[in-house]
Amino acid sequence: MKQVLCVFVGGLASCLPASALAGEINAGSDGIELESGEFRLTLGGRLHLDAVVSDSDVTNIEDEVDIRRLRLDATVEIGDDWRAKFDTDVGGISTGLRNVWLSYSGIDNLTIRAGNFTTPFLGERQKSSNNLKFLERSLSAALAPNFRAGASATYAGDNIAATVAYLGNAIDAGDDRQPREDGTSLVGKLVWAPIRERSKTLFAATAIDHRNLNAGARTRVRSTPELGLSFTRLIDTGNLRNVDGYTNIAVEAGFAQGPFVVTGQYLHRFNDSTDLGNPEFSGGSLEAAYVLTGERQRFSLSSGSFGTIRPSGKWGAVELAARISFLDLEDGPVTGGKEMNISMGTNWYLGKNVKIALNYVHARANPGRFGFSESVDALATRFQLAF
Repeated sequence: MKQVLCVFVGGLASCLPASALAGEINAGSDGIELESGEFRLTLGGRLHLDAVVSDSDVTNIEDEVDIRRLRLDATVEIGDDWRAKFDTDVGGISTGLRNVWLSYSGIDNLTIRAGNFTTPFLGERQKSSNNLKFLERSLSAALAPNFRAGASATYAGDNIAATVAYLGNAIDAGDDRQPREDGTSLVGKLVWAPIRERSKTLFAATAIDHRNLNAGARTRVRSTPELGLSFTRLIDTGNLRNVDGYTNIAVEAGFAQGPFVVTGQYLHRFNDSTDLGNPEFSGGSLEAAYVLTGERQRFSLSSGSFGTIRPSGKWGAVELAARISFLDLEDGPVTGGKEMNISMGTNWYLGKNVKIALNYVHARANPGRFGFSESVDALATRFQLAF
């Protein structure tokens, strides 16, 4: 009788003949790896443990200590061409399936992907939460879609990457803290990096996301003041009905030299709703970071984003970061509010797998969703373990 081994990750099961798994098993910084011939299975995950204390002049935001994310994942690689990923949040404030996809890269410079994955629209969204310079993404990321199910094709050359995707709904309603927007999307993204060297990168990117909403579907844009444990929003459009669809556009640019990086982004949404007068929303951010210990900033061409810091000294790497971001949800009859945030951060990378982060956030809504001005000052910290 043929023996079969099944691996369970957050309720997902992957079953393979035991003979295929009769190989070398290693436990290291990338997780638990099992390799046999051209087959490799990697099991890993992440833990983000956060604490927040805040002071607000109107809306009460409670001080909290909680798990922001507890994610388990499995990655399967067969040869150089086939790759599959499964991951799910099993704890924290937002549980559910995340990446569930299969990709093929056997054609030169081309990767084809199908399943549930982050929409290839905004680099800040496509970047792993492990690699963010701040605990949370900027206000403007509320205009960018997160996980959706469908298919994409990405061409990546030496200095240019282009992606097209056709996407429906996410496979899990709990995949995002935004409401479910039933419909289909056509997405296109172009990244150009005229300078792409080991220690110096200059890039620009643009993307478009056109989503047709199903009859009776609703759309909503809202954001917390960049505090992940809080469900309190200073700005919120509320549920918008009679919207046939919308078009998002994004423009991004960034420059890095050695330990220094600066990035900026602007997003604009055009809503298709005669009843609401076709309202438009906008947002943007400017972010800079510097690694005091000298480690370089790494760049991903396909997503147009800067990623992880790999500490070289025994005491790890220390990074300072600053960001200003805004989100405008006021247009015509839609009075969702306007908000601007100023954030300062420190990241201590104790190794490849452990990071301790501290953020200060000053958020001001003028006006907020209820029509009056208010502000929040908060300190947030995170212990992060990635494996």
